[in-house]
Amino acid sequence: MRFTQLGKHLCACLALTLLSISLLGANESQAQGLGFTPTPEQIEKFKRLSPAEQQALARSMGINLKDFEGLLNSTGQGVESQQATDQVSGPRDRQSLLQKQNEESQVEETAQLAVDELSLKEDKESDALNEKLELFGYDIFQFGADTFSPATDIPIPADYVLGPGDSLIIQLYGKENDTYTLAIDRDGQVMFPNIGPVTLAGLSFSKVAAKIEEVVSQQMIGVKASITMGSLRTIRVFVLGEANVPGSYVVGSLSTMTNAIFASGGITKIGSLRNIQLKRQGKVVTTLDLYDLLLHGDTSSDQRLLPGDVIFIPPIGKTVGVAGEVKRPAIYEVRREQSVADVLKLAGGLLPTAFVPASRIERILAESGEKTLVNLDLSTNAGRKFKVKDADVVQIFSTLDTMRDIVKLDGHVKRPGGFAWRPNMRFTDIVANVDDLLANPDIEIGLIQREEKSTRKIHVLTFSPKLAFADPNSKNNIRLDSRDTITLFDYETDRSELLEELMARLKTQASINQRQKIIEVTGSVRFPGKYPLAEDMDSVDAINLAGGLTESALGNSAEITRYDLNEERTTVVMHIDLDMQLDNPILVAGDTLRIKQIPLWQKKESITLLGEVVHPGSYSILPGETLMDVLHRAGGLTPHAYPEGAVFSREELRQLEAERLADLREKIEADIAAANIQDNKLKKEVDPEEAEQILRNLEGVKALGRMVIDLPAIMDSPDTLDFQLVDGDTLDVPRYKPSVTVVGEVQFPTSHFFDKKLTVDDYVSRSGGTKFNADKKRIYVVKANGRVFLPSNSAWFRSRSQSLDPGDTIVVPLDTDRVDRLTIWSSVTQIMYQAALGVAAIGKL
Repeated sequence: MRFTQLGKHLCACLALTLLSISLLGANESQAQGLGFTPTPEQIEKFKRLSPAEQQALARSMGINLKDFEGLLNSTGQGVESQQATDQVSGPRDRQSLLQKQNEESQVEETAQLAVDELSLKEDKESDALNEKLELFGYDIFQFGADTFSPATDIPIPADYVLGPGDSLIIQLYGKENDTYTLAIDRDGQVMFPNIGPVTLAGLSFSKVAAKIEEVVSQQMIGVKASITMGSLRTIRVFVLGEANVPGSYVVGSLSTMTNAIFASGGITKIGSLRNIQLKRQGKVVTTLDLYDLLLHGDTSSDQRLLPGDVIFIPPIGKTVGVAGEVKRPAIYEVRREQSVADVLKLAGGLLPTAFVPASRIERILAESGEKTLVNLDLSTNAGRKFKVKDADVVQIFSTLDTMRDIVKLDGHVKRPGGFAWRPNMRFTDIVANVDDLLANPDIEIGLIQREEKSTRKIHVLTFSPKLAFADPNSKNNIRLDSRDTITLFDYETDRSELLEELMARLKTQASINQRQKIIEVTGSVRFPGKYPLAEDMDSVDAINLAGGLTESALGNSAEITRYDLNEERTTVVMHIDLDMQLDNPILVAGDTLRIKQIPLWQKKESITLLGEVVHPGSYSILPGETLMDVLHRAGGLTPHAYPEGAVFSREELRQLEAERLADLREKIEADIAAANIQDNKLKKEVDPEEAEQILRNLEGVKALGRMVIDLPAIMDSPDTLDFQLVDGDTLDVPRYKPSVTVVGEVQFPTSHFFDKKLTVDDYVSRSGGTKFNADKKRIYVVKANGRVFLPSNSAWFRSRSQSLDPGDTIVVPLDTDRVDRLTIWSSVTQIMYQAALGVAAIGKL
């Protein structure tokens, strides 16, 4: 923003300026009580800001800038100089000006009402009729007087009449060389050095130059003179009538009628633009029609002003609105225009999208005061010559968006879109061969959406593009009608989206006497779902429309379920053989075609055997096959296998663990956020950086989906302990490792050589002992097969001297009571427990 560039002092001045303006507009006595009135310089500084900056400053003070546009535009009324501006006199009552601005749009509202009342009916035909109509030409005054200030640096016209206040620049050359600037005094004379007074007032510039040259040549022998105009005088004129700020104005002597009008703030919207009168000594000298300037650039009627001239702006005359498909929709003041054609010329003429046969006029009946519509055909002379009346609104409608004599191509084609239709046109005239289709097309079936001319309802036809390409003379190379839509498919994309619009239209056409022309295809087809019912469609057509049979289909066996909408609402089930032509009935609306599936057909299922298996790898499984069945197929275990440490994982368990991990992460994040807003004591207990680091570490924890099994026991008693496998199961049998691993809150987490004489405490001691934050009471052991035991609570550990086995992992957890009282640390410990349970048992630690 440029506020910083203007400086604090300027901002303060502008703020006081806006405040004073607002108070002046509301109550002059309050403004005087401020002891501050904005100077023209301050207002000019405010005006030099961009509109966005003005609005921003006004909003910061709670002021609506639109309420004071007239005041800002009226500052600096003179059109030639600041001195002339200071002398402008005229009414400056802000309340009366604002009241006039509120009243001045009544003509617009009257004309707009005709369009608004019909907007719902005409919305389908032309959006242009919804546009608000405004009085033509008045927006030219929004730019202020500076835009139309008279030029003062151009050559003075020869017929310019000099008067008091004008100055001349006289350069003498020859025997003497001097330059004089002489002003004409109020007696009409200039005091010429060495010559005396010379009367010049009332003479044109050409006569003044000739007179001075003659006087110099007669009274100054051997001297010649060159005369040019210096500064020009100002004159006082009056702008009265429907001006925004009527009154007396001091303007430059070269000013014209338009200059004075702009100095007065322009014309109100109840003032005429076409009958502006210039009065001189009580008589009308000329009449200015601003439409000549606005529409044709003609300034011949823009007369130069003389002192004492009066510019009178009468009220607006008759108006006619023009809406719709014209180049300049607006409300026009009519003067000599009488016909619709005359008014259309004011509006710039018709647009190419105008549909002139369906034009109309909205008219107010003088007898009853009611409104009526007059239909016009502007393509005829009678329509164009139709007489318009005051307050008429001419409405020109647009052409419709619908297109005739076209055929639309949609779907899996290289060049979708519209094509020109001609009689006897066939499908191959648009799609010549398969090269016009995209890769992997379905050429078994295509759809044609056709509109019935009598009812505008649609029905669907099917055909075979494959047969049409092979034999262009066959019935499959179907003859096309105007406005047909051809839809072609592929074997990869679901067809529901492509047919969505068609299906919706078929549903809307349904009634109590006509069911929705829709069928459903289910079972072993490529794209099961609902499809449009075509004329004479049988089961084969429906299957092709659904993408064809899949490999799981049971031969050609199908079933049709038909619902009869009689009083009993009966259901009929028909079993058909697709190979039998006579056993293939025509489908009706509401039918459901089901393609049967091969019994026990399902997708290929497999499991994975890893590690110390004789033949590891992926194995296909049959329903009901067990773990031992697949192990026997794989040749069993190798001599180096350690079945006690086997890891069995299942996909559905992995997904469940992943969901739980995600929930725990969210809970920890919430606990950390809560800790950050608690009192200082709790904040000291929880280090945010440490908590965030734990969260980052948890991102690396992967869900394993491990299911704890005792493989040696299963191998010993397969009849009772063996279990069935499911798709995605994995068995990883590790090699025998004579080691015990210690992890967690110990000084040196590591693995130790297995010694059956050592206890849990012995292994912890060999890892340097526990840390200060270790929870010694909750030390637990993850057995090689995945089971977990707490040595302090387990009878198994107390009753047996040999407490540990190769591959076991000792976990020393963190004592959360010593860290903080939040639940996040216990949650972290639980997650680490899960990670240790899975990862440690696999032997990765």
